[in-house]
Amino acid sequence: MNHRQQNVTEYLWTAPQVGEPRRRTNLRRRVTFLRELEKTGSVSYSAARAGIDRRTLYRWRDTDPRFGERWDRALQLRDEELLDRGYSLARTGVPRYVFRNGVMTATYRRHDERLIMFMLSHARARPANRKSDTRNSDSF
Repeated sequence: MNHRQQNVTEYLWTAPQVGEPRRRTNLRRRVTFLRELEKTGSVSYSAARAGIDRRTLYRWRDTDPRFGERWDRALQLRDEELLDRGYSLARTGVPRYVFRNGVMTATYRRHDERLIMFMLSHARARPANRKSDTRNSDSF
């Protein structure tokens, strides 16, 4: 068997030829993808970091319920982390520094009203979006 030389990126992004054995994607790549997805929230970036084609990931998500649940949980954790950061910034403000002649002379915290309004609207809309509330709403 005479296979031509391929670099790592080309190897990871090309499908096996007809008659060639399929490459096994081990559990380590799936875990890497899920960890990166939790950190970044980007499927494309996480897929590239794990070395898995996006189409393969979406196929796994649709066919493997456990993988789909973990995918959804990773995105949910990312959303919760972003909300926590937003609440913290809305509550404490963003530090600003005042410089005069190249020397820092003062500091103050600036509160972003748009961020506060967004957080308030999200907090008010949150109970209506819960799955448990929609399941119990049919009983009335």
